[in-house]
Amino acid sequence: MRKYTLFIMIAAGVVFTPLLAWGQVAEADPGAGMTGSHHDFTWNSPHGGAFRNPTGAAVDGDGVALTDVGLCTYCHTPHKAFTTNLLWNHKLSSQTYSWTDPTTTAGTPLPDFPATWEGASAKCLSCHDGTVAIGDVALFAEVAPNTLDSRTMNEVDDFFVMAAPGGSLDGNHPVAIPYPYQNQASIYNGSTTGSGATLSEFVADPTTNGIRLFSDDGSGHVTAGPATGKAGIECSSCHDPHNGATVTGDFLLRGDIAGDTLPYICLKCHNK
Repeated sequence: MRKYTLFIMIAAGVVFTPLLAWGQVAEADPGAGMTGSHHDFTWNSPHGGAFRNPTGAAVDGDGVALTDVGLCTYCHTPHKAFTTNLLWNHKLSSQTYSWTDPTTTAGTPLPDFPATWEGASAKCLSCHDGTVAIGDVALFAEVAPNTLDSRTMNEVDDFFVMAAPGGSLDGNHPVAIPYPYQNQASIYNGSTTGSGATLSEFVADPTTNGIRLFSDDGSGHVTAGPATGKAGIECSSCHDPHNGATVTGDFLLRGDIAGDTLPYICLKCHNK
């Protein structure tokens, strides 16, 4: 009986050990929070091993030195941040982001926005434009400046690089543009909803579907939450970097990547 039991345990180990390395946690389910998610770069994480490079004794398979970091370290720090806004710890890109196409088919201008733009998209692109070292943070372990990982996203996984050289966002869903909240034209980042937009083809209040909207006061100051006439969308309208409760799909999406009914991500904003 003992031999039989031992055999079952060994067999089970053969099946499951490759799925979960020693010292790691399982990848988080959609909506289950930061721990184990794609933005968890701590030691005890499925994704953390690719994102550390100070002076630790251990090295990963690529010879990159490892050290433990905090769950929030790459993006936020309580002291000496690059900006007070969100206590942003990651170095911002020097690029200005733009589209070759001047407007949408409805005539909504696609405005440029710099890395100093207060909307969330500039902060997302501080990693995802592929020009700044992933670990280039303002402060870590009482050291500033410090590079936890000297590689850019281009060198780690260019699948997640959204901008072309020079800051072009061609081919990406526009961000930092107005959203016709409550089916009314909006002004956001200096852009006004185009006169050709069929406002009824937009969900009046997509926040009820878990989408996040933002407001621009006209001076470039962006706040979370929609306001009629000045609402807009950012990267984090559709993605939640913290894998919060609104995430239901892959890629930290606030919806499913496929389907023809809710929670399909496109239908959360577009009435089609």
